[in-house]
Amino acid sequence: MQNGNKGFGGTRWRSLLVAAVATIATLWTSVAKATITQGDFSVFGFFETREAGHWGEGSSSINSTPTKLVHSGLQTYAIPGQSFGITGGSFDFNHWDLAEMRQLADIRPDYHTVKNYKLLGRFDTLFVKDADFFAYYRPWYDAFGTLKNHGRERPNTDAIQYSHSQSTDSGLTMNGSLQNEFFKNDLREYYGQLNFTDNISARIGKQQVIWSEADALSGTEVTNPVNATWHGIYGAESAEDTRTNIRMVKLNYILPDFLKTANNELEGFWIPGDFQGDGIKLQGDPRNPYIVPAAFGGGCVVCGTGPDGIFPVNINQNGQIINASEAPNFDPKAMIFIPIGPVVKGHASGEFFDFHNVNLSHTPSNSIENSEFGARYSSLLPIGNGLQTSLIFLYEFRNARTTNCFSCPATVTGLPGAITIAPGTFLIPGHFLHGKPRAGVLKGGSVETFAHTDFVRNKFFGLTGTYYDKDLTDIVYRYDFLYQPDINIGVPAARDVRGQEWTEFTRWIIAADRPTYIPWISKQHTFLTAQFTETWYPDRPALATTPVSSAGKIRELSSLGLLAATNWLMNGQLTATNAFLWDIDNNVGALTTTNVYRYSRNVLFGVNAQWFLGRSGRFTDPYTFSRSQRFNELEFTFTYEI
Repeated sequence: MQNGNKGFGGTRWRSLLVAAVATIATLWTSVAKATITQGDFSVFGFFETREAGHWGEGSSSINSTPTKLVHSGLQTYAIPGQSFGITGGSFDFNHWDLAEMRQLADIRPDYHTVKNYKLLGRFDTLFVKDADFFAYYRPWYDAFGTLKNHGRERPNTDAIQYSHSQSTDSGLTMNGSLQNEFFKNDLREYYGQLNFTDNISARIGKQQVIWSEADALSGTEVTNPVNATWHGIYGAESAEDTRTNIRMVKLNYILPDFLKTANNELEGFWIPGDFQGDGIKLQGDPRNPYIVPAAFGGGCVVCGTGPDGIFPVNINQNGQIINASEAPNFDPKAMIFIPIGPVVKGHASGEFFDFHNVNLSHTPSNSIENSEFGARYSSLLPIGNGLQTSLIFLYEFRNARTTNCFSCPATVTGLPGAITIAPGTFLIPGHFLHGKPRAGVLKGGSVETFAHTDFVRNKFFGLTGTYYDKDLTDIVYRYDFLYQPDINIGVPAARDVRGQEWTEFTRWIIAADRPTYIPWISKQHTFLTAQFTETWYPDRPALATTPVSSAGKIRELSSLGLLAATNWLMNGQLTATNAFLWDIDNNVGALTTTNVYRYSRNVLFGVNAQWFLGRSGRFTDPYTFSRSQRFNELEFTFTYEI
């Protein structure tokens, strides 16, 4: 939820108005061929429009049936009806849906404030030899939510219309407002780069820390959480634009060469309380076209009450069972069905209950007591042509653990008559969270579950680097390794009544890059990349699952391959990158292509696509390829560079 937004009179709109004025002024000077430079101050960037559609979203496959009421003695019970099924998939090119109509700006001012110990050329700084101030401002607006006031949410799922500024939590899904999901007034970076000597420097402000040498699924890229809420996990966005920047102080010290090593450098950072999430930020609003396609409701042996528990939250307000096997199909006002009545002609009967999940915890405050730290030591070792290697240590709030509140009494609901039906789970007769029952729908009240999230600072140990084999293969090899002593996973309640526990996690990555001349493709070299990623849980418990869902399982070993090629065509005006990602264990993957054509000095056109292939509906797919097959995307971009 966004605080402090007051419609068109709020600070967000004033900021956007200022940005619009600055944009018009900058475009005017660019068209007039003016150089946006004033002494030591410069501005560069671009303005872009992006339009995208999804194919494979499908349509209804069967007719719906209504709920039925049955009588047993003096009691009345309900038998759930059935909502329609869903078609679609990778090869369904007949069904398209709008996914994006985003207009954005990328503005980056840079001011060289200190030169040769002189601030603004006048004042002695004594100890600062050179300094720059840099900022990165990236506002954008996506018209998707304005044009589709219920988003992509399917019919028969009690869709909630977008509010302008008020986000809500329905108890199962977060329902963002238009301002929260489709307006971004984002000052992504602002920092001062201070160089004290040729060997000692500091960077203070909001920034990114990039220490990994991997392309996909980097192990050591932990510090800046990926934000996948506005263009999904596999959208055609640069890594720079998907990372969440963090306020920190970063120090660099270049050491002298010793013991035949070179390029020795020691780096460290301190985050004085700026919690930005405990991991990748995922979209949880079913109306949003980039909701994470997480799997639910499969392979659950011993579960609690929840989205895929013993009584799954898969009933709409009409009393019909919906396909809730994945998050995009969720109903924000879904109910559960408890079969407390007799079996009638093979069908269980019972009552419906609204469902609400409440987390009682708060994220770590922005206090110096919640500081996070990281350090890296880099060196070029005298092995072969020189092995570049980096040792990394991080101590950060990542991988929080959420468990049911077993100590919570029924009074935590704040409502009279609440009955404990399981630890942290309460039935409240006659309380209708999502409104009174509809005609012919037997609703008995609500069920609420309460949970706690344990936010702890975990340790991360990394090793990453490169090696250039100049003599034999002319290949640059890259490696990336992460060891995490504690990561949160789901386990059966029979093993741990809390449903989650800590275990060890490792990720091993090896990659190779080589420019190769292929004359029938391009007059320039094709840049080829291959990468193999192995994820290993050394002490994985039996029947372990992801923390998000008790569906399926976590494999002890999981393998992912990447092949990519970048070509410069049409005299270098067209840059085309094509990649193939494949989950070897689940036989699923994706083809992606990113193409940019420079039409003139300032104008660029782009076409991007993601096509998900392989087996569908997998519950053991950690990368969601099999669940993304209704979200294949074709995107067009137009860019004007300053």
